[in-house]
Amino acid sequence: MGVSVREIALKEGGVSFSIDIYFKGQRKQVKTALQSEKPKGREYQAVRRQAEAKAADLESQLKIDPAAVFLGKDRLSTDFIEYFEKMMLEKKYSYNIYKNTLKHLRDFNGKKPLPMANISEVWGVLFRAYIDSLNVGETTKRNYLIAVKIILKQAAKKHLVPDFTRNIDQFEKVEVPLKYLTLEQIKILEVTPCKDMSVRAAFLFSCFTGLRVSDLQALQDSDIQQDGDRLTIRFKVQKTQRWEKLTLGAQSLKYLDEAKKFHKDRSVGDNRVFLIPSLSQSLNVLHAWGDAASIPFNLSFHCGRHSFAVMSIKNKVDLFTLSKLMGHSSVKMTEIYAKVVDETKVEAMDKLPSW
Repeated sequence: MGVSVREIALKEGGVSFSIDIYFKGQRKQVKTALQSEKPKGREYQAVRRQAEAKAADLESQLKIDPAAVFLGKDRLSTDFIEYFEKMMLEKKYSYNIYKNTLKHLRDFNGKKPLPMANISEVWGVLFRAYIDSLNVGETTKRNYLIAVKIILKQAAKKHLVPDFTRNIDQFEKVEVPLKYLTLEQIKILEVTPCKDMSVRAAFLFSCFTGLRVSDLQALQDSDIQQDGDRLTIRFKVQKTQRWEKLTLGAQSLKYLDEAKKFHKDRSVGDNRVFLIPSLSQSLNVLHAWGDAASIPFNLSFHCGRHSFAVMSIKNKVDLFTLSKLMGHSSVKMTEIYAKVVDETKVEAMDKLPSW
């Protein structure tokens, strides 16, 4: 990172001055209106000193905010909110979190543009304060701020904004107990009437495969494949965009067969395996079904995924294998389920009689 003065010979015999800015292996030339009719002498020296003073000023700015100096025009022409939405759609981040964060970004900023040049640490602190004022839970606040920080880091890599994300305090991580079903509760749900049998089949399938709701919604007939004498699903995980392959067990095949019973109701060109309605409608169905089965918390599709993980560990599936089944990028993400199982063991010991 640095700045230097460049002299350019003119056809008439004089020289003009420009300034070279070097930043992360790249060079940017800044033209000036400074010229000297002669390449030597007092006039030349005076104009050269002006160019060096301008270079020194740019160098001091470069140390404070390199992106502002090196990418000034790009920062003025690129709108952060438009960039946020573009990155969200291109990278296919967790859609609902980013969609809600985008809404709050717009509410915070108003209808005016938000050029990258306006994004600074002060802006970050003010946006955090706005998020903190919302009537939402601490986990939701944390997720909104994480979403903005991730996009800011992407912009910083392209030198569109300074990287100040570490200086913005994160909201405290709130430990929320995992909501999962025991095998006995799943069996009770099975015999409890549900008003949407497609939602029922999808949820129970999730309990024995660990699929996220986004993957259940996207699963197509072509994703179901025969592999020798076993049936598998090969699907692109919507959250990570990685391809995964999962061999189906007997119980998951049972719910897959139930889902296929409703394929006669599909319209032409609809090859979805699970004909589940919108997420909000599905959640209403799950809540009512769970209430009817006396489940002590609101059912969600992620509860099915948690149930699969906890049930797997209780049945001696090791963490490394489970992390692969869950599509986790690291075993650390899976360790939370082992902790849940350890806690249930402690609870079981505490129930033993003592005297």
